[in-house]
Parts: sequence; C-alpha cells; structure tokens
Amino acid sequence: MTDNYKTIEHQLRKYSFEFLKVSPEPLNMLETLNKNNPQMIQDAQKPNLLAGAIVYIYLKRNNLNGRGGITAKSVGEYFDVKGSAITQKAFDVEFWLEGRAKHLRTDEPYEFIDKDRFEVNELYWEFIESPEADDVKKSIKALKGIVKKDADYFDPYITLHEYHLMDRDFKNAIKIMEEGFKRAIDLIDNNGRFPDELPWGFIENRHIIRMIFNYGMFIWANEDKDIALNIFMELLKSNHNDNIGARYSIVAILEGFGSQEEYEEQFESKNGMGLDGMALEEWFYKAAQKHKNVIGWWLNLED
Repeated sequence: MTDNYKTIEHQLRKYSFEFLKVSPEPLNMLETLNKNNPQMIQDAQKPNLLAGAIVYIYLKRNNLNGRGGITAKSVGEYFDVKGSAITQKAFDVEFWLEGRAKHLRTDEPYEFIDKDRFEVNELYWEFIESPEADDVKKSIKALKGIVKKDADYFDPYITLHEYHLMDRDFKNAIKIMEEGFKRAIDLIDNNGRFPDELPWGFIENRHIIRMIFNYGMFIWANEDKDIALNIFMELLKSNHNDNIGARYSIVAILEGFGSQEEYEEQFESKNGMGLDGMALEEWFYKAAQKHKNVIGWWLNLED
C-alpha cells in the first residue's frame, strides 16, 4: 500500500473513532476507491482532502450532513481544507466509488434545468443599470438585499465578490464566492452526482454555470489547480457546446498558466475589443493535441 493510502486510512480511522461510532463504512469506501482508481490515491497532492471527501460522502449517504448535521465546512476544518474543496472533490470521488458505468450510462441521463427566477433577475439588472452601481458601499448593500430575496440566484454573488475586492475587503470577497459555489452545487446535486446535462441553452441555467465557472477561475488563481480543473471538466461534460469556454481553461491549466487572466493576456485584441478569437482557437487546438488524455474525448465530438 502507498504512503498516501496509509495516511488516508489513518485519518479515516481517527475521524470515525471520534465522530462516527467507529463505523467501518468510510474505510470500505477507501478500499473501493483503491480498487477502482488506485491512481487517484497515489497521485493525491492533499491526502487529507481525499479523506475529507470520503467522510463527506458517508455523511450524505446517511443523511448526517447539512443543516442540523455535520457540514462540509466543519469536515473541512477537521481535515484542514476548505469546505468548498470537500464538496467539489466529493463529486470526483463518488464517480469512482460507484463505478464509471453508473455515471456514464446513457439510459438515465441526469439533466438539470433551474426554475424561472424572473423577478430577482429583473431586480439585479435594474441595479446594474442604475447610478447606484457606481458607488461601492451602496452597491454592496443593494446586492446583499438581492441575495436575501433569492439566495439561489447567483449573479449577485459574482458581482458582490468584485465589489468586495474594490473595497479591499478580501475576507468577504472570498466568503461570498465560497458561499455562492456551495449553494450552486447543492442546488444541482443529485445524490453526489453532477448533472450529465446542464444546458446553457436554457437561460434559467446560465447564472448557475457562471457561478461555478467564476469559482473555478477564483481557486485557479489561488493555486488550487486540481480542483479548478475538475470544475471546468464537469462544466464541459455537462454542456458539450461549451458556451462558457471551459475547454480553454482546461488546456490553459494543463499548459501551466497560473490563472485565467494570465492565459487570456496573450490573446487580447489590438483594438482593445476583447480577445482575438482566431488566435485563441489556433492556440487551443494546437495545445490540446498534447493533452488528449484529458480533452481528447471532446475533440473527438467535433470529428
């Protein structure tokens, strides 16, 4: 057994002894994961994150998580990782715990389409177009009010993050992004399963996709590249048309760029009108050839 396996096993035994009445289920999950994808354990840069994800899956399966139970945040604090990282890693781990066949089955695709949030969407855009949007303090107050009206409408979270950065309130800038991402994942979650289809074509879904994508950019810039890569892969798998541009971010991470901003800088158009689309496409298809083990399945869709 690898050192990582032993480390995770020890952490699971310790947590189980302290909180789960010595339940063997987390250890059984570790054995299953080692059988189905030993490479995930061997290559884990943060074994404690993998242990935390296994614990969180156990809690979800036994209805011990969420309100009134043990939250992802508290699990993260125990294993010294972010609660949002636990939530995202759980998707990846559960994929292998249950076997690829279950998640890749074609007879029962899981499609998510959000409900119409017309009223709060109107409030948000009225704010964006108002003079109030030029005042940082007033904007933060207004956006918090919109979030209170509907905490599962996510465009205000993204904009609040930007205003908090303008206000140099970095603590709340981080907090609002993590809260938005967690709520977005909880909204679309189906027993630990990310949607097979989260179509951009339904306007109702776009605020969710933007929230998840922006969180991916945020943690990428903060050096959690593995989790960012998983997030972008989930978005691409659930929307092959890739209107949000996850494929570019995937290849940019694999090419070693440190952030979305860093890789986009090389494609800024000379006229200052956004990115040079032709140069971006040329770079993408050339670079993607080096990473077919990760992105090849998507390239084959175009053939």
